[in-house]
Amino acid sequence: MLLYLMFWASLFLLITNGERGFYGNPYGEWNDSQLQPTIQKLMKGYNRYLRPNFNREGQLQLTEYRLRIKTWIIQTHFFVPTEGPVEIGMSLDIASIDAISEINMDYTATIFLRQRWQDSRLIFPGNESLSLDGRLVSLLWIPDTFIPDSKRSFLHDVTVENRLIRIFSNGTVLYALRITATIACNMDLTKYPMDRQECTLQLESWGYNLQDVVFYWTRGNDSVKGLDTLRLAQYSVESHYTTVSEAVYETGFYPKLVLHFALRRNVLFFILETYVPSTLLVVLSWVSFWISQSSVPARTCIGQ
Repeated sequence: MLLYLMFWASLFLLITNGERGFYGNPYGEWNDSQLQPTIQKLMKGYNRYLRPNFNREGQLQLTEYRLRIKTWIIQTHFFVPTEGPVEIGMSLDIASIDAISEINMDYTATIFLRQRWQDSRLIFPGNESLSLDGRLVSLLWIPDTFIPDSKRSFLHDVTVENRLIRIFSNGTVLYALRITATIACNMDLTKYPMDRQECTLQLESWGYNLQDVVFYWTRGNDSVKGLDTLRLAQYSVESHYTTVSEAVYETGFYPKLVLHFALRRNVLFFILETYVPSTLLVVLSWVSFWISQSSVPARTCIGQ
């Protein structure tokens, strides 16, 4: 009897431990035993709340201060770290422009946003790169990039969240996202329907100012792909170019990247969809003038 009870107790413990192993960790939470050896070493002592170069700046300042005390060097200025802000390279792939609304003065686009920066805390030996699960983003420091003119936006999550994290041996981090956003575009409709509109897509840092991060286009105007191959019903993409600027707010100066692209309205579309049907209706209404006045039902039918 005792052996029988011990057998069922062991089976019960085995089943409950197995369930805890499969379902015990919620989505997005990881522990050290679940990480691969290389990732585990990189994550040891890593603080995702501090940007790259933050700790090193403090160490450099402390080292310089100690050297000054030891060598009795009198200086009238403070040591400026050589690391500086984090340089973040941006590139875009415009997958589609789904809708352009003159009433709301906005457009909806699906974009692939890729960001690159270097984090010295993630350097590991070798020449290979590590492609990580998108859920590991919660363990790393990532830029707080946002689209200031966005009205609505969302990150695609079918079948999983469309995020990519790749770490290279020199500490370079590649972070890619697939986003659909509705972005404001101020339009001048005085020459409608033979107008030309210039819209922008802006990228800014929400909390880190120019002393913390710097944005740049990885390949200049070639950093934006997909606009040349877009096919729109009412518009055609005439040209595009990129600029680097800064956003000025009450809280400081922030990095800013701007994509400018010009849209020219296709007049042929409106001729076929608007002018031709309206002209045919007007011509058809003229037929009532050739119908006898006594044929009231016929004139009424054509008039309607």
